[in-house]
Amino acid sequence: MEPIIIAYAAAIVILIVLSAFFSMSETAFTSVNDIKLKKMANEGNRKAQRALDIRENYDKFLTTILVGNNLVNIAGTSIATTMFAILIGAETGAIVTTVVMTLVLLTFGEITPKSYAKKHPEETCITICSIIYWLIWLFTPLTWLFLKLTKFIGKGDENIITEDELEVMIDEIQSDGVLEKSESELIKSAMRLDDITVAEVYVHRMDIVAVEINEPVEELGKLLIKSGFSRIPVYEETIDNIVGVVYSKTYFTNTAMNVKFTIRDIIMPVKYIPETVTVANALSELQKSKIHMAVVLDSYGGTRGIITLEDLLEELVGEIWDESDFIQQDVSATTGGKYIVKGVANLDDVMEKIGVFIDRDGYEETNVSGFIMHKLQRAPTKGDEVELDNVIITVMSVRGHRVVECSIAVKNDSEPEEIV
Repeated sequence: MEPIIIAYAAAIVILIVLSAFFSMSETAFTSVNDIKLKKMANEGNRKAQRALDIRENYDKFLTTILVGNNLVNIAGTSIATTMFAILIGAETGAIVTTVVMTLVLLTFGEITPKSYAKKHPEETCITICSIIYWLIWLFTPLTWLFLKLTKFIGKGDENIITEDELEVMIDEIQSDGVLEKSESELIKSAMRLDDITVAEVYVHRMDIVAVEINEPVEELGKLLIKSGFSRIPVYEETIDNIVGVVYSKTYFTNTAMNVKFTIRDIIMPVKYIPETVTVANALSELQKSKIHMAVVLDSYGGTRGIITLEDLLEELVGEIWDESDFIQQDVSATTGGKYIVKGVANLDDVMEKIGVFIDRDGYEETNVSGFIMHKLQRAPTKGDEVELDNVIITVMSVRGHRVVECSIAVKNDSEPEEIV
């Protein structure tokens, strides 16, 4: 065999290896998990940090890979054409080159290296990152030219990750075992805090346990013992004028020490926030002011309700119970597709738990009691029924003009699921 043929064959093999390298690099750096790389970099792995640096300059990396891969593939095909032309003639050689090089490049230059890199992205990136780093530097003039050309042709949409996409990424990270289910749920709950306003989670003014500032201090003591609350709002003349909050600890400490005092003496400041504020902002405000309770104001400056730090944190971590709380569910499943529902329950939560959509019919508030009143167009009484397309709501008990408890019967034969 002529030396020139051997040289051509050796060059083709080298170029196929280079093609495999570029293909493997592209897949590895596209598939790699940045979180795993960051963890390795934080543990002192310098190559992992270099791989992260390459990922941060992904446009330069990709341009380098594409330029390199195209150069070696074109060079390999050209040399193969020349070699086969010498061996079997120009016309036949061109046909053989097309068939052979297509199969070889697909098998050894694309499919095999990309499959390996897809299965071992982190290991591959760490192994080849130094070579890639050098190649990016080597191809800098070409990459600069192509990047400028790309910007000149047109600026694409910015690569902005939406909240839904971020939630999918969190689920994938959980599937990889990096996060526990509870951790991923906590992250997703934190993301939703900006979508929820305090108007959706506050304690309504009708449910506020408060004391008038001029009441005898003994009345405050009775109220603290009866309610079991650690803090109670204080109003002057009307609930629309909440002036502060008193703490049970202060009351009982002063009482135990036989200190003579009035409610006015132990009142502490309270925060005021509009009902349109998000849970995230309200949480931040309470943390900065080191106050655990805020008055939620309506658009007229009146008291819409109150919100506590605990209420806000429950949106993040779920229901918080202490030893003085009597644990009861807002929705309890019975038999025959029926549910016992508290009037204060959130209508959206009820729909989620019973698995049935309830048409709001223009109702904009959140609680079940208000929805029943909206449908009845009057104050509810015990025994009132609201029949909808898929449920029948029956008022079981009322207090004043509000529904305390009702039953919801689903219009089907399916048994209700157990609610945890």
